[in-house]
Amino acid sequence: MNFITKKLFKGAALILVTLFLIIGGYQLLKNPAKNQNELVAGMFVWTPFMSVKPDGSYEGFDVDVAQELATRMGKKLVIKDLGSLASLFIALEQGKIDMLFSGLDITQQRMAKMSMIPYTGQAADYCLMFWNTVPESITTIQDLKTYSSAVVCVEPGVSTEKFIDQLPYITKKSLSSKTDMLLDLQYGKSLAAFIEINMAKRLQQKNPQLKILSVPLPPEFQIYGMGIAVQKNNQTLTDQTARIIQEMKQDGTIKRFETKWQLEG
Repeated sequence: MNFITKKLFKGAALILVTLFLIIGGYQLLKNPAKNQNELVAGMFVWTPFMSVKPDGSYEGFDVDVAQELATRMGKKLVIKDLGSLASLFIALEQGKIDMLFSGLDITQQRMAKMSMIPYTGQAADYCLMFWNTVPESITTIQDLKTYSSAVVCVEPGVSTEKFIDQLPYITKKSLSSKTDMLLDLQYGKSLAAFIEINMAKRLQQKNPQLKILSVPLPPEFQIYGMGIAVQKNNQTLTDQTARIIQEMKQDGTIKRFETKWQLEG
């Protein structure tokens, strides 16, 4: 190898090393190494799971559960309010958060994509919720075929919305606020609301005008309580979280938080 060839070889090697360093530094800035002493929990504002106090701090059922988890893991809790469920899913996939809260329904579709640790709620039954009376001609959801363009309000982004999307005889109205749903029913803007039956019963306690018609769902749309989502490949965190949640159930901690934030029933 002559002198010029050696110089060219060394120059090329130096360029490659520099490129590797630049790329590595960029990746480090893009995906900074996690602080192993922190538990990063993603949430968004949804009372009673998480809300923002006047001083800017967070409170709610999920905040209490996440704080207890972090304490028992010996870590500092860091909450990231990402504003929406879609943003939370992306952050979890990219590893920007360790786990995802916000009263997330456990469904077959979600369990195929991520690990889900049940922490509150039970397998849910669903219902059509009416104002004042259930029309005599309606005994199943299929009977809405007899109503021209029946308008049914439903919470966006949940499996029940996808179920309604399969029924072409129903005109769907997406409403994220339960208060908006009640007003929609009261003033006749929607014929019914499609909602989890335990939630409907809680609303019915304060609004006896509400009437409920049970609607069974097929397995692919069924909800099996609420879960904490963790990346599918993070078996260590999944096992640790499941173990601590089980301890919290056995020692009454979860029950205490449910009572505090009125999640029972």
